[in-house]
Amino acid sequence: MRPIFFTGLVLITGMVIATPPIALAQSPLEEDLRTHENFFRARMRDYQQWLARTELDRIFYADSIAIAQQKVTLFLRAAYQGARVCDSLQCAWERLEQENFRRYGQYFRERLLRKWAFLAEIHEEQAEVVVRCHEPAHFLMRIRSDRGRILREGRSARGSAVQVLLPTATALQGINLGEGKATIPAQQAPAVSAKARQFLINHYKPKGTPVLWRARIDTTFATFDEFVLEVTHLSHEICPDGYYEYHRITVWCAQRGLDTELTWEFQGKYGSGILFPPRKNDYKDLSLRYKDNLEDYQRRLFKRLVHHLIRQ
Repeated sequence: MRPIFFTGLVLITGMVIATPPIALAQSPLEEDLRTHENFFRARMRDYQQWLARTELDRIFYADSIAIAQQKVTLFLRAAYQGARVCDSLQCAWERLEQENFRRYGQYFRERLLRKWAFLAEIHEEQAEVVVRCHEPAHFLMRIRSDRGRILREGRSARGSAVQVLLPTATALQGINLGEGKATIPAQQAPAVSAKARQFLINHYKPKGTPVLWRARIDTTFATFDEFVLEVTHLSHEICPDGYYEYHRITVWCAQRGLDTELTWEFQGKYGSGILFPPRKNDYKDLSLRYKDNLEDYQRRLFKRLVHHLIRQ
């Protein structure tokens, strides 16, 4: 993949003419996802790369996907294939849930589902992750989103504990890359959400690419206390090598007494094609190649956001 700096220009009789901007695809909540089967299968391979980078491939591997009109399910199987596979898988699952919540205030299941939704370029409500084991002692955990809440449903028949090796502390930190949380004192959650959304829109409005393109901002998914902001037609924000970028930011606001707890997740992709309708381009996860750049960018951006909200 090479950086491309002049996509969208047409040469006619020696003149450089800008091709007209192409509108983003229809709302992803209206589109039949079954038409993108090849794209989702490629993203399953990207998910496996993420599992490897975070050392989770010791425990899980991306086995298969199932695609419905408005749902894409990723199935994870146990990487370990020895005796008592289901016992081992369930012990690892329970410890990861507990350890991730203890260190980062989020359950491990949230990270699995949100990473899949991001890579597949679908909303969380359209994503599902199923962790399963096919022994007689069956273990199954289904992870889905319902109105912003990440739920798990499952069954287990484990009889005894099994010793398992979890990812290192550094790898666990990588699983939570791009996450952050802050308390905004003496403000109501809906007001904080609206002001945070406007701040981020204003941050991206003047941005774009060195030639031709201005940033395109999509904030079609928003409720009174949560929003998703997607930005395309960017370059030289995170990636220093001239690739185009796609940023996806999810923000949640929760009322805690008189204060508001602000939580965010920042993820990004890079690629060489400027036009980015959902599920068309083969963009790659920024965290796999530009992890430090990604973390530095989101840390500086949200430091400014929190400072702005507290001053309001």
